[in-house]
Amino acid sequence: MLLPPLLTFQGLLLHHAAATGASQAPRPPGPAAEEPLSFHVLQASSFANHSWAHSQGSGWLGDVQTHGWDTALDTIRFLWPWSRGNFSTQELNNLQSLFRLYFHGFTIEVQAFAHEFQFELKPEAWLSTGPSPGPGRLLLVCHVSGFHPKPVWVMWMRGDQEQRGTRRGDVLPHADDTWYLRVTLDVAAGQAAGLSCRVKHSSLGGQDIIIHWGGEWAPLTLTCLAVLVTLLLLLVLCSRLKKLSSNGKAVAPGAPSPDSAAAASAWGPGTSGRQLHVPRESWIKNRLFKKLKASLNPLWR
Repeated sequence: MLLPPLLTFQGLLLHHAAATGASQAPRPPGPAAEEPLSFHVLQASSFANHSWAHSQGSGWLGDVQTHGWDTALDTIRFLWPWSRGNFSTQELNNLQSLFRLYFHGFTIEVQAFAHEFQFELKPEAWLSTGPSPGPGRLLLVCHVSGFHPKPVWVMWMRGDQEQRGTRRGDVLPHADDTWYLRVTLDVAAGQAAGLSCRVKHSSLGGQDIIIHWGGEWAPLTLTCLAVLVTLLLLLVLCSRLKKLSSNGKAVAPGAPSPDSAAAASAWGPGTSGRQLHVPRESWIKNRLFKKLKASLNPLWR
């Protein structure tokens, strides 16, 4: 697209350099140089988003920069008096129009196909509470982070109804080119049940993220119930052991009586062994109960 005018531009510059005897410094390279001269046009374009772009252009004859591009006026800047060559005013206007068309057309084409070069990252979302807005009220906070590209839709919902009190913060950048957003809702404490945060993003493929308020407390509730059931079972076990221990003490004799001695002589030598075994069994139960009680003490602190 630019090759014919650039070749004409180069030829006119070389012709002018051979014909002129001007002594301005630096002088244009002469045609008798050992290496053939070449004229290059360089373009550098920056694209910040879909609607903003900046382009810079420069022209080089050999290793000498001869031209620049004024982005404010969309015109060629001639860096040396001889840079204009032998162009007429009409030729310069035509050349400037050609460069202007190219720079603008290139920017439009890149922005039109930019979506094909963009990467997408799915957002992560979680809920929390902020500082209380007042007595009996809650500030619900929906956090959305790690998404790319920047456009995202986040709203507090009750069923399919958008909550008008939703407040959206600024979309803030992360160091890894992803984004973060915070969306809040001020509600009465008794009206928080049934609310949810809904997130829409291009990376989700139409599968919106929906987080219900209170849903994150379910695991904690189950954990508390499990701890309570465990403690209840331990209390029942302690009560049983204590009861067995007290029954053992009641059965074990403290000292032999005449009746027990008579009974022992009536039953024979085997009876004294049974009398000795009962206190020993009670002592074992008491010892087990003390160990269990010592292990449970930290749970009550």
